[in-house]
Amino acid sequence: MYTRVVISRAWMLVLPTLASCSRSARVEPPPSLESRAPIPVVLETSEGSVRCELDTAHAPQAVAMVVGLATARAAFRDPRTGVAVRRPYYDGLAFFRAVPNVLVQTGCPVGDGSGTPGYRLPLEAREDDATRLSHPGTLLLARYQPPPNRADPSPPAPGRTIGSQLVITLDDMSHLAGQVTVVGSCSDLEVVRRIANDVAAGTHVSLTHMSL
Repeated sequence: MYTRVVISRAWMLVLPTLASCSRSARVEPPPSLESRAPIPVVLETSEGSVRCELDTAHAPQAVAMVVGLATARAAFRDPRTGVAVRRPYYDGLAFFRAVPNVLVQTGCPVGDGSGTPGYRLPLEAREDDATRLSHPGTLLLARYQPPPNRADPSPPAPGRTIGSQLVITLDDMSHLAGQVTVVGSCSDLEVVRRIANDVAAGTHVSLTHMSL
C-alpha cells in the first residue's frame, strides 16, 4: 500500500504556464523550484508501482523539469508534430532499455533513446554522486547516447544530459559519477527487477502515469 501525494499549490505556482501551444511557441526548461524539500513520486507502470523520492536540493533544475513535465505545467515539443504542447509527458512512455540486475530506462518520447522534451539540461554533478550511485535504486537522468542506426541532427553540447530520460539502477553504478545527474532514489526494486527482465525478454512495459 502507498499513499498518493498530491503536489501542493505552492509547487505549481513556481512552474510556468505556457500561454499558447504551437510550432512557434518557445520550449524551455522550467525554473528551479523554490522549495528544497524532497518530493515523493510514484511511477505507476504496467508491472506495478515504484515509489521514489525526488531530491530537489541535490538537483534543483532537473527535478523542476521532471515535476513540470509530469504535471503538464511545463511545455515540451511533440516529436511527431513539432508542436509545443502541455500534457503529462511521461504517461504511456515505454521502458525501452533494460539490462537485468543493472538498470531500466524510460522517458523517451521517440522510444529509442534519442528523444528530448525539446531542450537539454546542464549536468548537475555533486561530490557525493559516487556514493549515491553505488546503491541500487538510484534515480538519474540518462546520459546522452547517439541514436541507433541513424545520425543525430542535433547532438547535445558536452556537459549536457539528454533531458527527460530516467534511469533506475539495480547495481553499483558509481563509475557514472560526474557523467549523469542524480535526481533521487526509488524503492520497490522487486518491481524494477521484474520490469528489467521483461523488457530484456522483449515484453512491452510502459510507464502509465507519474503521480505526485
